Amino acid sequence: MVDLCEVVEGLRCQIAYHSADNFTGAPLPGYGAPAAWMLSQPAEALVQVHRSLAERGYGLLVFDAYRPIRGTLAMVAWAERTGQAHLLNGYIARRSGHNHGHTVDLTLYQLDTGEPVDMGCPFDTLDERAHTSNAEGEALAARLVLVQAMKDQGFRNYSKEWWHYRLPMDGTQARDVPYGCFEAAEGAWEPVEGWDRTGYEPAMSWDPRPCPAPDAAPDPGSVP
Repeated sequence: MVDLCEVVEGLRCQIAYHSADNFTGAPLPGYGAPAAWMLSQPAEALVQVHRSLAERGYGLLVFDAYRPIRGTLAMVAWAERTGQAHLLNGYIARRSGHNHGHTVDLTLYQLDTGEPVDMGCPFDTLDERAHTSNAEGEALAARLVLVQAMKDQGFRNYSKEWWHYRLPMDGTQARDVPYGCFEAAEGAWEPVEGWDRTGYEPAMSWDPRPCPAPDAAPDPGSVP
């Protein structure tokens, strides 16, 4: 995988799940560093999207790309402990294309001002306002600009989330490699007991530590 935030010139990143500024109200496990990884093929396609939009005065602002499996499970646990399991039918996936590295959440920003474009509702709005066709005026026009630019490079939009796109690929694998080098490694992570039940309070910030030596095991206790 490659880090979109590092390799795509002009592309901006605002990694929602690295902080508490997301619909769960807390950082998600797996997001110990604010990065956005993608497989090389969709990353290259996204470069072309970004270049085509620049001709119209827009840039891309990425909220999320590859998502460790533990991050997806944390979203499900949040829905269950907050009595919102109905969101698992259409808005929060138990299995996500994000886990495969070919899916991305993004929006447009104005190149001249740096301001995000008004899309009618915020990223991660979990109701019908987020449906791509459910907007009017300039917000709908902006959504359709993004849809067409992404479609031209092979990406498909999820109709219930105007920000969600995937590049269809065969042979990919769901992964649980964390962004933070100090987090429990793939295969070594386990959820906190009771995190899907009322009363559980997730950690609200990260306590990053130096990366372990290559032959040392990460500290499982560092994951929020």
